[in-house]
Amino acid sequence: MNKQLISISSLFLVSAFAFAADSTKPVADATFSKDIAPILERSCQNCHRAGSIAPMALLTYKDARPWARSIKEKVVRREMPPWHIDRNVGITKFKEDPSLTDAEIATISNWVDRGAPEGNPSDMPPPRQFSDLEKWQIGRPDVLYR
Repeated sequence: MNKQLISISSLFLVSAFAFAADSTKPVADATFSKDIAPILERSCQNCHRAGSIAPMALLTYKDARPWARSIKEKVVRREMPPWHIDRNVGITKFKEDPSLTDAEIATISNWVDRGAPEGNPSDMPPPRQFSDLEKWQIGRPDVLYR
C-alpha cells in the first residue's frame, strides 16, 4: 500500500512539474541585440526609461550593459519585474503579464555569465514607441470608474 501511495504521489509531482515547466528553452549563446532586448522591451521598459519610475533606462545595450549583473540578480530572485502574483494559487494567466518565464530568466542569466555580449546591432528589434508618461501604458482597462 505504501508503494502505491508513493507511486501516486510521484506521478502527481511529475505531472505538476511537467505542467508548470516552460515550453520554450533558454538561449545558451544569447546576445543583447537578438535575445535580451526583446525581453526588456516586453517586460522592463514600461518603467525602465527616461522620466519613468525606475532609476535607470534599459532601452539600449549602452544603457543595460553596466547593470547586467544586477539585472541577473533581480530577475533570478523574481524581484524584477515586480509581479507579486503567486504562480501556484488561483488564476495563473493574466493579460499584460510582465513577468518573465523560466526560459527568459535562464537566457538573461546565460547572457550575463557569458560577459553580456552585445551581438550584431542589426539584430535589434525596432525601438519601442511610448506615448505620454502620464498615460496608461499596459493595455485598455476592462472597466473605468469616474
